[in-house]
Order: sequence, then structure tokens, then C-alpha cells
Amino acid sequence: MTSRTLIRRPAALVLQGVVLAALVGGTVAWTATVKTVTISVDGQVRKVTTHGGTVGKALADASLSAGPHDLLTPSADSSVADGDRIALRRGRELQLVVDGEKRSVWVTAASVDEALGQVGVRAEGAVLSASRSRSIPLGGMELAVTTVKSVSILADGHVKSVRTTAPTVRDALMQAGVNLRPADRISATRTTRVKDGMTIRVTRIVGKRITENLEVAFGTVRREDSSMYSGDTKVLAEGRPGVLVRTWNLNYVDGRLKSKFLGSERVAADPVTRVVAVGTMSRPAPAPAPRYSGGSSGGLNWGALANCESGGNPRSVSSGGTYRGLYQFSMGTWASVGGSGDPIDASGSEQTYRAQLLFNGQGRSPWPVCGRYL
Repeated sequence: MTSRTLIRRPAALVLQGVVLAALVGGTVAWTATVKTVTISVDGQVRKVTTHGGTVGKALADASLSAGPHDLLTPSADSSVADGDRIALRRGRELQLVVDGEKRSVWVTAASVDEALGQVGVRAEGAVLSASRSRSIPLGGMELAVTTVKSVSILADGHVKSVRTTAPTVRDALMQAGVNLRPADRISATRTTRVKDGMTIRVTRIVGKRITENLEVAFGTVRREDSSMYSGDTKVLAEGRPGVLVRTWNLNYVDGRLKSKFLGSERVAADPVTRVVAVGTMSRPAPAPAPRYSGGSSGGLNWGALANCESGGNPRSVSSGGTYRGLYQFSMGTWASVGGSGDPIDASGSEQTYRAQLLFNGQGRSPWPVCGRYL
């Protein structure tokens, strides 16, 4: 029994030594794999102790992971050594609206200004819906950008070149000091988005209204009058023209008359009809001229003189209206021998009497052609 015990103890000691050596060796090997790395997450730095051999393992030990839109440097399958630096920039979804056009982009930028550089948006002088220094949250954000554009405006005979951040044509015209009237036309709608290099043409439309007064001719009514001799007329009521008012609409395009059309017309005053009485009574046959039987003109043939001068018509008037009656008196001569009014309104006897008086003073000279018949 004693000898058996002595034989077993050395074996137990050997087994214990092997186990102890294995434990010590394993601990030494485990300790040898420990590494300290620096991990920067969106600029926030921390040190992490890891036994992993790759960047991905180191991130896992730090309870981190890289998503499909994240930027990881070095890559996840790269080996890692003690003292290495790992940078992780997490992706953010940016709802970007540039000059009215919307698109979704992923960036790893932490600020608005950095994000614009990453997506290649020219933002010098641009109008942004958020400040350039604003941080972009992990959940993303919407950013509207209105860039500066060069625009040419043709209006009122001039060309104006402007640089503008106006979103629409209407806003660009307002910024340029070009006022639009309701009737004006432009080469694009007022809500059209402004584009770089765009030309905006403004056509001025001016409407005018003018009024003209036109004369409306009056008519004439002729009424028969049996109390007047045939051929005689008398105005019973004077005529008066009426007034027609017309309103015209005129359209001017850039100062030139483009169209004219009648807007309305109305009669402002009706014409007044002229009324004329027309004689219908037959004229009596002219009385024969009496012969004078005494005085210095006695024995003369006044009937022959009358027939030569007027055809024996006591109401005869020369074509020019100067000479009148049986013996073709002028109005002045008739008055000089005591006649009143118009010779044609006097009786044949009176006309002969006045002619005799004229003969007594002047002889046959008042009748240079027909005086030979006396």
C-alpha cells in the first residue's frame, strides 16, 4: 500500500503541472491579442479595447456597425493592430430641392455646407432654407436651394441683364423692377421656374377707348298746299341733323396700334325732319300789258316790250335772279321808281306804271335790247 502510494504521487504531480502550464500559456496567448484602437464616429473620438483581428470585429466590440450608406475607413475586413485609428462617418438622407427639382441623396457630411460640397451643388450666393452651419441629424432633413442665375429681360425697348435667386419669372421681374399690368404678355407664364441663361420677353398691351360723334342726315317731307301757286315752296319746319355716338376700342402692342374694333354705338340725338310746303294751285294767265295813252310816254307799245323782256310773265325771274317781273327790273331800279318789295309780287298794272316812270326819266336806255319795241 505504501509503495503503491509512492508510485502514484509523482504521476499526479506531472498531470497537475501539465494543466497549470496549459492555463498559464492560454492566459498569456489571450493577453497577447488585446489591442487598443481609436474609433472616430462623426468626429467624436473614443478608445476601444478589442481582441478582434479586423476593423469589423473592433467595431462590434464597441457596439458599432457600418450601414450601407456609412463611410468606414479602413474597410470592415481590414486587419487591425494595436494603436490603429478607425473612422466611421454615418450616412444621412438629404431631401434636396434645387431650383424646384427634388431628389434624395445620401451624404456623410455633418453640416449643410459640407453636404452641398459632397453633392456638387454650386451654392455661391444661393438662397438656402437652412443655415450653412446647421448640423444634419442622423434622421436626415430637407434642404431647399435656390441658385443664382443670369437672366435677360426684354421690356419697354430695353434689355436688362440681371443675376437673381428668384424662383419664378414673376419674382425675377419684380426683383428687376419690371412691373406687369394685367393685360401684359410675357414669353413664359408667371409661375415658370427661372433657369440660368433664360430670356424673358415682356410685351406691353395697352387698351384705349375713343368716342366720335357723327352727324345723322335729316330727311325732308314735302306737303302739298293748294293755297300756293304751283312751283312755289315754303319751309314749314327747319330740319336738324341727329348725332350718332360711336365708341371704339383700340389695342396697342409695345406702343403700336394693333387692332381697332367697334365697342358700341348709340343715337344721342334724333334727326329732325325738314317740312316743306309745295304749291299746287294753277297760276292765272298773265294779264296783257296795258297801253299808256298819255304823258310823255303815251302811244308806246308796252305789251311788245313786256313780251320781249319776260314773255309777258309778271313773275318772270332771270336765270341769275337779278332781273324780275314784266319789264325785268333790278331791285334797285324798282325801288328808284317807288316800287316796294319784289316786282314779281306786284300786279301787271303797277309794273307797267313803274316802267312808264322809268321811261320818263331815262327813255329806252334801261332796255337796251327790247326798247326798240316801244
